[in-house]
Amino acid sequence: MGYPVVLVHGMWCTGASWKRVADILTARGYDCHAPSLPAHDDSTDQPLQVRRKSLREYLDFLERSIEAQHYERAPIIVGHSMGGLLAQQLAARVDPLALVLLTPAAPAGINALTPAVVAAFAPWLCSGLFWRNAHKPGFAHAQRYAFNGVPADRHRALYESLVHESGRASFELGMWPLDLARASAVEAVKVRCPVYVVSCGKDRLTPASVVRKVARRYSQVTMRHYPERGHWVIDDEETDEMMHAICGWLRPFEQRSARAAR
Repeated sequence: MGYPVVLVHGMWCTGASWKRVADILTARGYDCHAPSLPAHDDSTDQPLQVRRKSLREYLDFLERSIEAQHYERAPIIVGHSMGGLLAQQLAARVDPLALVLLTPAAPAGINALTPAVVAAFAPWLCSGLFWRNAHKPGFAHAQRYAFNGVPADRHRALYESLVHESGRASFELGMWPLDLARASAVEAVKVRCPVYVVSCGKDRLTPASVVRKVARRYSQVTMRHYPERGHWVIDDEETDEMMHAICGWLRPFEQRSARAAR
């Protein structure tokens, strides 16, 4: 059995959003686990079920999910977007072999509200009691802010796979100065594993300038920047190359762990 990999999806996504990445990793011998966050399964009442979920609920769920797998070896944690923030929080709890952050959302303490990000979330922010309401971008909005960099003929299928996201979790993530509970905080000092961070020059949801600030929080960090890619790195034209590079980066840590276990 290969090294276990936990894939943490982002906003509006489900575990199925990781199919392309999971197929690549599985073919290379990894054992992938891609859980859907609470209330993210597609159902008629999904918006009602998800709207008040907290980042803390997501994190507790992920920790329980890892415990239930009974891994014999420390897992590799991979997170995308909001899942990149949750992956950082999770790594501070479970001490993984390595942490991979793909266009990650920023934790409390980093101002991520650039003009592009504010524009991306403007429809939700103008919807009244936005922190109490589930939200999903319109198709044109998703094309502009999430799927730029993905061929246009794939946008409709990608959009149909999206679900609503929690207004509360979005508030905790984007407006952390107003969140007394600091649900998006990360204890970076407790993340002791190597960290690989991907940023993209045309990312309008987690801009490269913000992602670089995330990377600077970690001492054992490797950064890869793609100038021409957008946010949706989990299934675009360069996903295969990106994942093969990440596998190459992971290999020495896997070998070192295997030698220590003998």
